[in-house]
Amino acid sequence: MSVSQATARIIAPPQLSRRLRSLLASAGAVLLSLVVGGLLIVIAGGDPVDAYRALLDGALGTPYGIGQMLVLAIPLIIIGLGLALAFRGRVYNIGAEGQLFMGALASGVVAILLPAGFGPLLIGAAIVAGVLVGAGWGAIVGVLRARWGVNEVITSLLLNFVAILIFTYIVRRPLRAPGSPDLQGRAIQPEAALPALPDLAVHIGLFLALALVPLAAYVMARTPFGFRVRMQGFNAEAAQTAGVRSGRIIIGLMLISGGLAGLAGSLQILGVAERLDPGISQGYGFTAIVVALLGRLNAIGVLLAALLIALLQSGGQAMSVIEGVPYAIVIAIPGVFVVFLLIADRLARGH
Repeated sequence: MSVSQATARIIAPPQLSRRLRSLLASAGAVLLSLVVGGLLIVIAGGDPVDAYRALLDGALGTPYGIGQMLVLAIPLIIIGLGLALAFRGRVYNIGAEGQLFMGALASGVVAILLPAGFGPLLIGAAIVAGVLVGAGWGAIVGVLRARWGVNEVITSLLLNFVAILIFTYIVRRPLRAPGSPDLQGRAIQPEAALPALPDLAVHIGLFLALALVPLAAYVMARTPFGFRVRMQGFNAEAAQTAGVRSGRIIIGLMLISGGLAGLAGSLQILGVAERLDPGISQGYGFTAIVVALLGRLNAIGVLLAALLIALLQSGGQAMSVIEGVPYAIVIAIPGVFVVFLLIADRLARGH
C-alpha cells in the first residue's frame, strides 16, 4: 500500500464511509415513508400536516402521553435486541410472540401462586421464571434447526399459535379470575406489581430495557460470542471451517432471543396488566421484527426504531380520533419503512 493510500484510509476510513451511507439510507427511507404516509392520509381525505401534528401531540404533548409511548416501546426494545442478535447470525426467529406469551404465563403463575410476602423476591422470581421459560420455548426451535436442519422460520412461527393456545387455556380454566364472565385470568399478588414512575405512568421495567441496550451492543461488538455470531452471519461454512460450532451458536441465539421475549412478557404481566390477560401483547413479537430491521440489527438502532414505532402507534391513536384518519394507515407506515429501507440499503451498497 502506498503512502497516499494509507493517508486516505486514515482521513476517510472505508468503514466510516459505509456507516455514513447506511445513515443516509436510513434517513432517506424514513423521509420517503413519511411522504408516502402523507399521500395515504390525503387519499383518506385528511390533511397530512394536521394529522402528523396530532400524532406528535398525542404521543409527546403530555407526560401521560409520553408514558404510554414508553410503555409501548419497552417490549419492542427488549424483543428487538434479541431478534437483532439472532438475525446477525442468520437465525430467523419469527416466534418471539409465542415466547413472550410463554414467559408471561410462567411469570404470572409465579406471581399468583408463590407464597412470598417480600415484594422484590417475588418480582425477581417471577422475572427469572419468565426469562427461563421464554428461553426454553426458543430453544426448541434452536435444537430442531441445529440437530436436524428444520427450518426455524416455520417452527418458530407455528409455535406462536401453540403458545397462545396454552396461555388461553390456562386463563380460561385453572387460573381464571373467580366470578369473571370474560376471558380474564387471576390477578397477581400486589407485592409482585412493578412500581410506576410518577406522572409518566410507566413501570420501572423501562430502566431494565434501557440497560440492556449497551449490554447488547457490547455483546455484539466486543465479545468472542458476538464475533462468532458475525462470522456465522457472513458465511456459515467458512465459520465452521474456522472452528465455530454452528449448532451451539444457533441454540445460543434462540436461547437469548427467546429469553428476552420472555422477559418482555414478564414485564407486561407485572408492570402493565397485573393479571393473566390474553391482551398483554399488541403483536409485539411481530412488530419487533420490523424494529430489528429498521435498527439495522444494531443495539442503538433498535432503541431508536422502537421509540419511533411506539411514537407512531401511540400518537396514531390520537391522530385517528382527532383527524378522523383511518388507524390502518398508521399501521401501514412501518411496513412502508421496511420496504424503503431495503431499497435504500441495496442502493447504498451499490449492488
